[in-house]
Parts: sequence; structure tokens; C-alpha cells
Amino acid sequence: MKKKNIAILGLGTVGYGVYDIVSKSEYLKDINVKYILDKDLSKQELVKGKVTNSIDEILNDNEVEVIIECMGAKDFSYYCIKESLLKGKSVVTANKEVVAAHIKELTAIKESKNVSLYYEASVGGGIPIIKPLFNASLINDIDEIKGILNGTTNFILTKMTNEKMSFKDALKLAQDLGFAEADPTADLEGLDMVRKIAILSSIAYKYEVDPEKVYHYGITTLNEKDIEFAEKNNKKIKLLASSKLVGNEIELRIEPVLIEKGQMISSVDYEFNIIEVNCSYNDKLIFYGKGAGRYPTANAMVNDLIMVLNNDKNYTFIEEGNKSIKQLNSNSKYYLRVKDLKNINKDIIDIIDNNQIITKEINFKEINNILNDVFFYAKID
Repeated sequence: MKKKNIAILGLGTVGYGVYDIVSKSEYLKDINVKYILDKDLSKQELVKGKVTNSIDEILNDNEVEVIIECMGAKDFSYYCIKESLLKGKSVVTANKEVVAAHIKELTAIKESKNVSLYYEASVGGGIPIIKPLFNASLINDIDEIKGILNGTTNFILTKMTNEKMSFKDALKLAQDLGFAEADPTADLEGLDMVRKIAILSSIAYKYEVDPEKVYHYGITTLNEKDIEFAEKNNKKIKLLASSKLVGNEIELRIEPVLIEKGQMISSVDYEFNIIEVNCSYNDKLIFYGKGAGRYPTANAMVNDLIMVLNNDKNYTFIEEGNKSIKQLNSNSKYYLRVKDLKNINKDIIDIIDNNQIITKEINFKEINNILNDVFFYAKID
């Protein structure tokens, strides 16, 4: 059988994982990694394919049929994915930022060129969620998605809760283990989860969700006092993503939540993710697995590659009906650790302890009004 040529863009954590799996798998013995794109040409010593720093060399080679994009960049990755599709090459990517922002445009291009675009690894690491969600959305009306969609922050929260680590030490360990980037802002501020919930919501509700319109609040300012408060009240702090379809309005949010111990979602620890999808016929579907790490993510990308090789049915994003993003204005109970009580509206103060902690049912708009005076907040589930 003639070998099928592919190119891997990026030889970092995930890119090398993809290369390692492909090069060792007997099932993929007919795959030839012809090119690897990386600015560090000295990596040639690590691999058999040609390491190049020229994307044009790859794009203009008609023998390359599949591009596996592992760079995680924004504009350059978008350019590479788009140009690959336009050149008639199938693309596998884990790039949640690009997919979330351009799902409709890239889908249209791949349809016009009759090639494949797969992005299973863009959400949930090694958890199969994208294709099952597409399949579920064909028959079911889906009205809610929620879960832990970031292995890095969940690892940090688990270490702080179970082993009493400081935030700084837990973050450093996550970086040392390869769960967190050198610049962890996207994880800690919830931006990573914004892109993931935008992708899932776009598929489920058949509407291109603009990631810029998803509210997010992360755990950058979390400290041991917040963990102690949760423990004292038999709860755990988890950074959750949620989206609901109410009528034609979609409500989306990323924020820390205090969850009662004993609930399924509170028991998901370390780099594991959980995604709950509420369907009209299937009822609640639950997806669970490792959401971070070299090999879980690389494995998801290789599974997408296998789908390309097997000419599996290519899932296609479609948009239906008139929908919009709902403004957040619901009442919920919140935990707030505040900087200075004198600047806080006394009407929202309920219970205060020595650490200037407030727990109170407040309209979400009130939270936004006082965020400058808040060290950290979490919704109380």
C-alpha cells in the first residue's frame, strides 16, 4: 500500500506526542511523517521526518495530504489551518482558540474543498466529546452543558484542597509536569475554558458562539483562606464552565463554584475533566477523562487522523435559527472575600467573618459592580 504523507506543525509537548504515537504504532505503519514544522531546526536529531521552518514548503507539496496542527498559536495557526484547507489538505487540530473563533468559516472552506477538518482534541484533552456531541445534536435538543474543562486549574485546586499546597507551589508543580504553560494566564483566568465552552455550545445549539461574549472569572487571586472556607462548609471549589439554552438565548459563564462534597462533579480531581450534556432523548450524558497532558491530547489527535484515513463521516458545524447571547442577571448565592467593607453596599452583606468574607444571595449585576473591591468570589451551588 502506498504510504500517506502527513505533516506535523509544531514539535512541542503535544506535537512530539503525536509523532511518538504515529512512529511507534503498527496500525499506522503506512503513515509517513514527511515534514515537521518547527523554528528550532536542531530538533531534526529527534525525528525521522524533515524538520523545516517553512510553512510554504509544506503547503506547496502536493504529496502531503493531512496537516496535524499542534502549535497552539493564534494568528499563525489560523493561517496554517485555513491555507491547508484551501490547498485541499485535511486538517487535524487541537487549537481551541482558532476553532472557537472561526468554526463557521473553516467549516465552509473544508466543505467547498471536500476535505476533512477534525478538532476532537480542542476540548477535553483525551475525552471523546466533539463527535459524540455532533451525533447527539442531530436527534436531541440540547439545552445545557456544564463541567470542568481545564485540567490545569483542576490540578491546582486539587493540590491546594487535598495536600494543603499554596497556590504558588501548586502552579509550579503543574508547570513542571507539563499541565500548565510557562505563561498560565489562559488557564488561570478561564480563557481556555471560554474557548472550549464556545465550541461545545456552537455545536450543541447550532449557533456560532463568539468567545468574546462569554463571561469569565478565574482563580488567579484564590488563596488558602478560600480553600479553608470551602472545607469548613463541606464544599470544594471548582472552576466550572456552563452554558444554557433558554428559548433562543444562550447563557454562558466561566467562574469558580463552591460545590457540596459528595456530588459527582466535586469528586473530579487533578488533571481530570468532566462534561455533562443535557439532551431531550438521551437525558444526561457524562464524559470523563484526562483533560491535560501530552499523550491524552496527542491520542485524541491521532484518533482524528485515523478517521481521516478511514474516510469516516466528517462532522460538520451547521447553524440554525435565530439565537443570541443572554446578559447575565440572575440571582445566586455567592461567597466573596473582599478588600474593604466600607466600599461595599451594606445591603448585600449577610455573614462576615474575620477575613472579611461575605456570603449572600446577590444579583449577578451586583457582583460586577463591586469586583474592584473583591479579592476572590465563587458562586455557591
